[in-house]
Amino acid sequence: MKSVNGPQRPLVDGPNAIAAPVLLFVEGADEAYFVEKMCEHWFKERADQFDIEDARGGGNLPRNFAALTVRPLGPLKVVGVITDSEEDAQATQQRWRDLVAEIQPRIHRPCKKLQLPSEELQGAFESLVLQSLVGDSVVDCAKAFRDCVTPQIGVRTSAQKDKIAVQAWLSALLGSAYANVFRAQKDYPAQQLLNYDHEAFAPIKTFLEELLAEVDVVPEV
Repeated sequence: MKSVNGPQRPLVDGPNAIAAPVLLFVEGADEAYFVEKMCEHWFKERADQFDIEDARGGGNLPRNFAALTVRPLGPLKVVGVITDSEEDAQATQQRWRDLVAEIQPRIHRPCKKLQLPSEELQGAFESLVLQSLVGDSVVDCAKAFRDCVTPQIGVRTSAQKDKIAVQAWLSALLGSAYANVFRAQKDYPAQQLLNYDHEAFAPIKTFLEELLAEVDVVPEV
């Protein structure tokens, strides 16, 4: 599996080379790291069929996806996009529906999108993190802190508020400040911070299974 961040992509057949049958776009380092770990956990011997690209921000995701029309596609069979709903889940859904309708016919590969936490709910990947930790006393304190400071920090999106709770949880749990779970997990490899098999992450597993199913489709002769 190749998980890359922008300019760090290996120069093999050019800087935009695609190395696997499944190309998966994600918004940031958290998603890239944990989706890679989830692939290894759930699919083991098929994990190398995923090529994961971190867009370094949700604003770059549509542009990176659209750039497929000018990239060498190589072994690519299917494209997946994992995007955050942010504040308007319906608007995000429509934006990606329109973009897929434009790009998919031009690259002649199926394109699929997963929206987090769902197509109906506002939020982001951190929403799933908090869902997977329901009942944890430290997380309860972190969410109480988030709710307490929210009136004092001006207008914040639901995703930003969830990030505050996640950061507070990490700080309390580990005794150090972390901006995201990815950095914390890298510093504490022996302590698995998230349970990948928790039902909160089931939509991600189902989505990845759908992408692998496209790889197994036999082309018509």
